[in-house]
Amino acid sequence: MLYFQLLLFGVGIGVISGMLGIGGGIILVPGLMLLFGFTQQEAQGTSLAALIPPIGIFAAMVYWQHGFVRIPVAAAVAAGFMIGAYGGALVVPRISVDWLRLGFGALLLYLGCSFVFVGFPPKTFSAAALPAGLAAVLAAIGAWLRGKRIPSRMKLPPPDGQTEYHI
Repeated sequence: MLYFQLLLFGVGIGVISGMLGIGGGIILVPGLMLLFGFTQQEAQGTSLAALIPPIGIFAAMVYWQHGFVRIPVAAAVAAGFMIGAYGGALVVPRISVDWLRLGFGALLLYLGCSFVFVGFPPKTFSAAALPAGLAAVLAAIGAWLRGKRIPSRMKLPPPDGQTEYHI
């Protein structure tokens, strides 16, 4: 059952990564810590092993030598990641750029708030809710401000024989 959960976790990471173009480690490391109880070193080592070819091979080997890589977990997450990344990439053309930016920013806000205000991983569900709520409020304020943007300056006419522009 655990490896099926890890596979689904990998699919979710892959979808988000495929949609937002982020490295899976930005979600994978905190996710392994928060959802599966990994230590920071185990999560980092397993992340490198799951994302190995060809970038992380040498770093993953060092983590493995110190006992911080769980190979079956890395394999399950990598399989899910491949499936999810493909699915996420297929969804991107159907989502507006504004929503993608908002989603990416909200995810980073949540992770940042989790690390700064609560410690990672949060010990209780209520502790996990604080950074989620804070990230949601900040993302909503950002979206509202983006919608209320000050109009840009007047557009200049294209250069012609009478007008010169210097940069």
